[in-house]
Amino acid sequence: MSPARLFHPSHLYVLLVLAMPLLATPLRAIADPRYALTGVAGQDSYATGLNNLGQVVGGIAVADSYHAFVYAGGFTDLGTFGADYSAAYAINDAGQVVGTAFSFTEGTPTRGFLYSGGTMSAIQGAAGNTYAYGINNSGTVVGAMTVGTAEGDSYQHAYTWKGGGFADLGTLPIGDGSRAFAINGSGAVVGAAANTINGAPNFPEDPFVYRNGTITGLGNFGGIWSNATSINDAGLVVGYSGIEFGNLSDEIYSRSAFLYEGGVLHNLGGLAPYRSSVASDINNLGQIVGSAGLASGGAHAVLYENGEMIDLNTLIDPASGWTIEDAAAINDLQQIAATACKAGICQAVRLDLVAAVPEPSACAMLLAGLMLGIGRIRRPAIRRPAIRRPAVRG
Repeated sequence: MSPARLFHPSHLYVLLVLAMPLLATPLRAIADPRYALTGVAGQDSYATGLNNLGQVVGGIAVADSYHAFVYAGGFTDLGTFGADYSAAYAINDAGQVVGTAFSFTEGTPTRGFLYSGGTMSAIQGAAGNTYAYGINNSGTVVGAMTVGTAEGDSYQHAYTWKGGGFADLGTLPIGDGSRAFAINGSGAVVGAAANTINGAPNFPEDPFVYRNGTITGLGNFGGIWSNATSINDAGLVVGYSGIEFGNLSDEIYSRSAFLYEGGVLHNLGGLAPYRSSVASDINNLGQIVGSAGLASGGAHAVLYENGEMIDLNTLIDPASGWTIEDAAAINDLQQIAATACKAGICQAVRLDLVAAVPEPSACAMLLAGLMLGIGRIRRPAIRRPAIRRPAVRG
């Protein structure tokens, strides 16, 4: 049979009719990457925070030290504020950065700091060390400060600070210490608080939320160390809770990511059975980021949305060579601050959504192919009789 007869238009029409049931189902094309990576700091850096302008903070190795940094369209080393080391932990939408500067020299105090308008200021308590971990858009800072007792003991207490004034958030009813890590737009604070008195050597903690002058423990999943790491403007809280895997895990202190919603602590699970997971941040869309252990060892960054925990490495171009190990923060534009490794070098990165390109439907693709095939067929010439119009007589 000649090619012309094999690909006769009538044959293609029959194929098209037979294929119509298949055309009702969209063609599953190879998925495009959802995120692209941008390095925001150099070798041996890590990301800790992100604002809604896409500005990232974290720490970076400098000689034998680590320095706090901010990436705001360009990289800025914030120095160590006179200490040996520093780290930045959070940044608000005004570009204000909070973090902690510390030394290992005995007698040298640890100081929280606020970096605003190019100036570093101390957040320093009267009794000793301070740590600054979070800041909201109104400029209220949260962290932990040393508090002395009449008996000569000292503990860390969670605090809020603004304009030089400290407010001690106290502790749980049974507990002697607390630390605050995040604050939302309405002033609700979350962190970790001791759930026992003199809890040495492990010093167990429960996650807490502080609202309207009251600190409330959120409970745990049965393990030792638990912590609330972030709260969004709707009051949803995320973090991790200690959990007992028994002899099924080789981890000493296993943890599982949680979402606290409606007064209930929900276990978000992980990427592999009997492996730890951590929720680090939640945005106002309810998306959660963190990290989770792998069955083969190590950990990957994760995104939790629509009831599913997703390995972030499945949402980037596999040919990029990057492995994202931890996701620290996610903003309302769905940008993510993370730490990723490539060719043995790990650094702070930002993940940005890739603009979606509409996929052609199966029907459009098949019709285009059929039309192309029809267009290429050489049809035999057909001689039609000439039709003459009758002469018009006036």
